[in-house]
Amino acid sequence: MRHQLMRPRFLALIALFALAGLVAPGLAAQEATPGPITVMELTPGFTVEVFAGAPSERAPEQTVYLARFVFQPGAEIFPHNHPGSTILGVASGSLGWTLLEGSAHVVRGAAAGATGPAEDLTEPGTEVILEPGDAIFYEDDVVHTARGAGDEETVVLGTLVLTSGEQLLMPTDMAMGTPEA
Repeated sequence: MRHQLMRPRFLALIALFALAGLVAPGLAAQEATPGPITVMELTPGFTVEVFAGAPSERAPEQTVYLARFVFQPGAEIFPHNHPGSTILGVASGSLGWTLLEGSAHVVRGAAAGATGPAEDLTEPGTEVILEPGDAIFYEDDVVHTARGAGDEETVVLGTLVLTSGEQLLMPTDMAMGTPEA
């Protein structure tokens, strides 16, 4: 089965927000025709590429995604959460990541094989700066923001195990009504 990254109703939402100067992503798994990887700018200076999505046999009704996020210096993503488990690893640059709700876990040097100790983030408003090789992981109850925290482009690789058919990124504190057809 092939997967689509956008539902038609979310395409309409993206167009609506783009016209208003905002971009509201509506990525979801559905049928699609194969093609090149699309780079989507979600906010000015912040792009995402979803390289792959595949159903998980170990986690029924979940889809595993592989993605690359790129932040230009100072670019920030609005408050949001994801419908499942997320692990992010910083490949280059500096990522500022701010917890708004829930709890997350940072592993410094994860790219070198470190599995702990994990820094537990539980206090709303806590920001961490992740450097190359650092990782952060969290579940669907985590609302957060992220930004390019350095003077150079920040590249983050992500693996997300998310509820199949749901948006990959769910904005909070934004009116996300469905436009009438």
